[in-house]
Amino acid sequence: MKIPSLRELAEWWDRYWFTPAPTVNLALARVLTVAAQLFWLFPSLDEQLVRLESSPHFIHPQFLIRVVAAVFPREVWFTPHTITVVWWSIKALGLLSLVGLFTRVAMPLFALGSWFLVAHRFSYGDVHHSEAMFALFLLSLSLSPCSEDLSLDAWRARRAGRPPAETSPLARWPFALAHLLLAMAYLSTGMTKMVFGGLQWMNGYTLQSRTLQDALSRDIPLGIWVAQQHTLSVLLSIGTVIFELGFVFSLFLPRWRTAFFAAALAFHVGLHMVGGHGFFGHMTVVLILLICYDTPWLRPQARLAPA
Repeated sequence: MKIPSLRELAEWWDRYWFTPAPTVNLALARVLTVAAQLFWLFPSLDEQLVRLESSPHFIHPQFLIRVVAAVFPREVWFTPHTITVVWWSIKALGLLSLVGLFTRVAMPLFALGSWFLVAHRFSYGDVHHSEAMFALFLLSLSLSPCSEDLSLDAWRARRAGRPPAETSPLARWPFALAHLLLAMAYLSTGMTKMVFGGLQWMNGYTLQSRTLQDALSRDIPLGIWVAQQHTLSVLLSIGTVIFELGFVFSLFLPRWRTAFFAAALAFHVGLHMVGGHGFFGHMTVVLILLICYDTPWLRPQARLAPA
C-alpha cells in the first residue's frame, strides 16, 4: 500500500474543502437555514426576559456573555429594554439575510446575534449544547458566497450588469464542515457508549430504562410502548451504536452520503418521537445537507464535484 506524499495529502485536503460547487445549492441552504432559525429555532423573547428578571446575577455566564459584560456593565446592557431592542434588531437582520439584502453584513451579524441570545439563555444555569451544531453551520454560511443566488443582492448585481458566479470554490466548505462536525459528534457519542457502557449498553435494558423515564416525564405514548418491548430495544440499541460509529464512513463514501444523511434524519426523528429529544438543530442541519449537498437537480449544468 502506497503511503500518500505530503503534496498528495495537501491536494486531497484542498479538494475536500474547495472543489468548485454551484452557488445555487449554497443559496438554497441560506434560505432554509435562516428560515429555520427565524421561524422555528429562534430564542423566545419572553424566555430571555424571564431569565433576565428572575436572577440578578449570571449563574454560569457563557464566553460571549462574559465578553459583552466586560465592555457593557450588566445594569446598562442586560436590561429588559436593551434585550428587547437587541432581540428585534437580530430578528430584522435575519429577515435581511433571508431575502438576501446586504447579506455580507447582515448575515454574519445575524449569526453572531443568534449566538448571543443562545449564550444569554444558558448563562443562568441549565446549560446545553444542542444548539452548537446549528449555530456553527449558520455562521459558516454567513462567511460564504451564499448570496450569489436566490437573493436581492444577486438581482441587483444582474441589473447592474454584474452577473453573480454560478460556481465558486468557496461554495462547498460550509457543507463539508457541517458533515465533518456531524461525523465527529456521532462518533464521540458512539465511542462514549462503548467506553462507559460496553456491550451492556446494547442489552436492551439500558435503552428501556432511559426511554421509559423520558416518555413518562414527557407523556409520550409511543415511547412508553417501545420501553416495554425488550427485543425491539435490543435491536434499536445495536442499530444506534452501528449508526453512530459508522456515520464517519460517509466522509469517505461520497456516493453514499445521501443514504447516510437520510439515516441520520430518521435517527433524530425517531429520538424525538420516542423520547422527546428535540435535537432540532441537528435535525435541521441534516435535512439541509440532504437537500443541498451533492444534489445536482437544482441546476444540472453546475453539479457539485465529488470529494
